[in-house]
Amino acid sequence: MTGTLRGVMSAFSKAAVEEIISGLNLEESNRVFAAHWLSLWEGDALPPGARFSPAKLKAFLPGLLKFDVVPDRRVTVRLAGTGYSNLLQKDPTGSDWIAAAPQDHRATRLRTFSAIARGAVLVAHRRVAMLHGDGMISEEILLPFAPETNGAVAVLGRVNFTPAQFMRVRSIAQVTGDPLDHTLVSFPQKTD
Repeated sequence: MTGTLRGVMSAFSKAAVEEIISGLNLEESNRVFAAHWLSLWEGDALPPGARFSPAKLKAFLPGLLKFDVVPDRRVTVRLAGTGYSNLLQKDPTGSDWIAAAPQDHRATRLRTFSAIARGAVLVAHRRVAMLHGDGMISEEILLPFAPETNGAVAVLGRVNFTPAQFMRVRSIAQVTGDPLDHTLVSFPQKTD
């Protein structure tokens, strides 16, 4: 792992990150999800991926994705909730998340995940048509962990779908295409 990545990742103020998260006006379930992530921090250091336990977030599991990110190189799905397996009609665990994006989204997806791995939060909203009933606006959130010794950074993602909503999505293209909006906020480095 490069010293630069390690140095940047350990130099954040948890209080500043909490302020950033609270300013995102997350919907309730993603607010609870982000609060759980914040509870895993050790002082002002990003939490190590080993502190994350899916068992503690059972209600969120269908919409959870955990990635291994090697900044500027690759994004691999490490863990995928059942909602994604149903939606994609296969378990994406172990897959290349960059290759899974439409060709014209791959470079942007890699840049975005690299920024998150270096210390940032992403929140995006998408208009999703459902097979039955009204459509909805989904909210996605992506949060980083501390870098691992091999240079990979775990990034935890969640979309606020319920299991029933995953089953009603009309088209996977809505999930892989452009969001209505997105907010990517880099964490400020801690100053002493």
